[in-house]
Amino acid sequence: ITSSISFLTNRLSLAATATMLASLVPKYDPALFSEIHQVSTLLPAEENKDSIRCILYVIGVITVVHLLLLQAVKSWKRSAGAGVQCETADEKRAASRAAWKASYQLTNLIVNFTFGCLGIYFQVHIPWLGGESITNKIVGYEHVKLFAIGQVGYQLWALPIGIFFVSETKSMLLHHVSVICVASVSAFVHSGFRYYTPYFYGIIELSSVPLAVMNSFKNNRHWIEAYPEMYNTVRLVFGVSFLLVRVVLWTPIYWNFFALASMLLYSSEVTSTKVILACFNASSVIITLLQYFWASKIISALVKGSRPKKKGH
Repeated sequence: ITSSISFLTNRLSLAATATMLASLVPKYDPALFSEIHQVSTLLPAEENKDSIRCILYVIGVITVVHLLLLQAVKSWKRSAGAGVQCETADEKRAASRAAWKASYQLTNLIVNFTFGCLGIYFQVHIPWLGGESITNKIVGYEHVKLFAIGQVGYQLWALPIGIFFVSETKSMLLHHVSVICVASVSAFVHSGFRYYTPYFYGIIELSSVPLAVMNSFKNNRHWIEAYPEMYNTVRLVFGVSFLLVRVVLWTPIYWNFFALASMLLYSSEVTSTKVILACFNASSVIITLLQYFWASKIISALVKGSRPKKKGH
């Protein structure tokens, strides 16, 4: 009896695993993908013109919000440092860069929180991976195109700010460019894989909210000294949220997406479509590898932080 139960348990486990893998990596259907390719590569011209206008609106709104925050930060720093004047040119440049960085991080916090909340709202109304047709995953869900439009506008705003004013890392600049590439396909191409956008362009940004708070602590070291427990809590919340939404949950959803995107690229016979999809797939791989790279650094920091300090250190 025990051996029979063990046998049935193993069979059920294998069946469940096979079902899960089938939902993550669907079977290639040449006829289905051929049918999808019958439509034009780009969405109708009028729709794309509207999308471009919306992207410009997004850039404009974020710019206004950022400039207001920049002035607020400068006013706050002046009031906090009353009586202290920046005399040299280097001191003035350093103060200006600090204000830009603080206002940039505050803007990121607001924008990413908005993306995250919208992502949750739309995601709860979308069937899970195995509950939606392949066709709808690839060409459907135009009503959530707002995520792609928002991300293109946001990243186009963030890229020059990151280069010229806040000296972002090369990896972060690469991330901006890659997101612009993938989000542009979702915004302007018929096969835009918009089914995945509430998660890819929305929910994952929730991990950027505690990141903005943590960076604010790092830019004001006296905050860390004054509120060490709060800083450690923020670091932990950021690390856990990043690993959860950008690694644990991201991975199965991404590989389902990547399998379909690769099949669509493989089945395409139009050169321009192949180029677009190749850039789309390559950019998505870059984003994923960057997230795994950052995740490794987060895990290392969490492990290092959890080790008891030796006496005398």
